[in-house]
Amino acid sequence: MYTPRRPRPERALITGAAGGVGSATARRLVADGARVALTDIDQDRVRALAAEIGSAAVVLPADGTDSDGVAAVVEGAVGELGGLDTVVAAQGAAVGGGVDPRHTESWNRALDVNLHGTFHVAGSALPHLVEASGSLVLLASTAGLIAGPPGAAGYTAAKAAVIGLTRWLARDYGPRGVRVNAVCPGFVRTPLAQGSMAYLAKREGITADEAFALSARHVPLRRVAEPEEIAACCAFLASGDASMVTGHVLVADGGGAAVDASTVAFDPPPVP
Repeated sequence: MYTPRRPRPERALITGAAGGVGSATARRLVADGARVALTDIDQDRVRALAAEIGSAAVVLPADGTDSDGVAAVVEGAVGELGGLDTVVAAQGAAVGGGVDPRHTESWNRALDVNLHGTFHVAGSALPHLVEASGSLVLLASTAGLIAGPPGAAGYTAAKAAVIGLTRWLARDYGPRGVRVNAVCPGFVRTPLAQGSMAYLAKREGITADEAFALSARHVPLRRVAEPEEIAACCAFLASGDASMVTGHVLVADGGGAAVDASTVAFDPPPVP
């Protein structure tokens, strides 16, 4: 009978740790008994998170699009924690822009943050995860499965590529004992989603909270996710409870991706 080497993560690196999902994942893994290395380009917020968490956290700020900086972060995490058995790549940014040549800069930026940064951390961390028979969790998005918000061509393409990268890594590194999975949230109540909600709120003349509710009007659960709910998905995939799960894309969107857009006109009125 197979017995996981560790039931829960013990030494974890979290990228994008200053963000809503990244910080929630850090708190969850520490609550589960892990020590965590936290990295993000936002030094002030990631240091504040580490101060909140306490001695179980170390801070290694870096620009996630800089391959040398990411490699230094990984080596720093290995040195501080004594190795790595878990990496959660949660960096990301909602960068607007279509496919008009005028949007080339935003397209490149969307891919740099959401795809290339994930590529850099995976490449640097995987040798250590092989040594530990560890787990890599990549944050994608339902935008990678179905068309994302209008004006988000680069973000949508990048998240679709993260899903493809997840499956390739699972196939290539499974024989070496590493599990690789992706989490695809829909809208989450985080600063990353606030830009979209601010636009919707202004367009409709409503509050940001009402915009979140409007965005979830046809989602089966009728609400957006909280960061802690996505963190729980990451913690599960990183744990021994998911010991037979690799190459999987876990959709955590309240059922939104299961809905055929052509049928939403038949939905009953929203529950008061």
